[in-house]
Amino acid sequence: MLFRKITIVICCSLFLAGCSSVPIQTSTSYLKDLYRRIPYKVEGNNRVIGIFYATDRKVETPKGSSLSFKSDLAGEMTYGTMDVRINPDIKIGKVVPRRLQWTGTIGIDKIDKLEEAAFMQRLADAVKASPHHSLLVLVFGYKDKFEYTTIKTAYFAYLLDVNTPVLLFDWPGDQAVSIMGYEKARSYASMSGPYLGELLAKITREIKPERLWVEASSLGCQVVCDAFDHMYKYDDLADAEAEIDHVVLTAPDVGEDDFDLRFKDELAALSRKVTTYVSSNDDALLISGMITGEKKLGRQRLSEPKQLEEAKDMLYLKSLAPDRITVIDVTPINRASFRHGYYLEAPEFYDDFYMRLFAKEANVNRRLYLLKVKDGTDYWVMRGGR
Repeated sequence: MLFRKITIVICCSLFLAGCSSVPIQTSTSYLKDLYRRIPYKVEGNNRVIGIFYATDRKVETPKGSSLSFKSDLAGEMTYGTMDVRINPDIKIGKVVPRRLQWTGTIGIDKIDKLEEAAFMQRLADAVKASPHHSLLVLVFGYKDKFEYTTIKTAYFAYLLDVNTPVLLFDWPGDQAVSIMGYEKARSYASMSGPYLGELLAKITREIKPERLWVEASSLGCQVVCDAFDHMYKYDDLADAEAEIDHVVLTAPDVGEDDFDLRFKDELAALSRKVTTYVSSNDDALLISGMITGEKKLGRQRLSEPKQLEEAKDMLYLKSLAPDRITVIDVTPINRASFRHGYYLEAPEFYDDFYMRLFAKEANVNRRLYLLKVKDGTDYWVMRGGR
């Protein structure tokens, strides 16, 4: 009996000694990496989310009325903050701002215009107070008025659900739905690039977020590319140190050749990482490519991995900067309207985007699978939950 007790004590001692050698994550490091949720106000079924905005639209203040955001370039920037009301039960694809605003369901609750100095101070305070000392800048594309763009920003922030200040850079992309209207929007996108470039330069120099993230979708990607082209002219920004943590281009309505000739060096110099989400069935980019006569960056052709000739298109981006650029094919989950708006409608996209921001390895995301195509080059394909 005594021998048995001694044996049990020895075994327990060895077991505890083994446990003491197991690496244990401290509470401090755990809390640092803890999933931090975006703050918002709950009012019944609605959520009210505060965001910052900066726009190069023409802004008027009619007597006795609130700010009016026009569809023309102003030649100057307007800054401010606003509270936006959304209803998570209503999908963004079903939102009709004017009708829903009448019912008080969705729309801008409150909007304030700020002078540049006051705006930058408010933004700096928000960045400093955030858990990751971060800032997310969003740029959307063609066709939408200011109010709808702000609603999309609030939905995006809510679905991503990261506790970070969110800044909408808004430009007058709401041009006529026609060939001439689209061409005018493309022109405004390029003209808006330097305004965004100056804003990002000011943020990196004065506020200096530890993590600065820029996400652009559709024709908003053209704005970002031209912004980087502008920023690259400054020696302090074009040096070896990247100022922006991550740039995400979603369904980019940018010409492949234009990107190769003008923007790839700028992106590599200014951003540590670039992720591009592409799809082979994007109907909106098919139409825009027909209008401009160029192959669009966001529409890559691949139906079967064994079709190596078509797979070369998918590997185009990756070849530009293999260590910094990640290409993700979202064709399997692209069920959005016009096969284009998956960046607002697909939960799989938000799952992956969240992991991009916090530099998680791609192989921990079970929604992605790796395809090796040729000479060790690879890309990722996203699959849905079905």
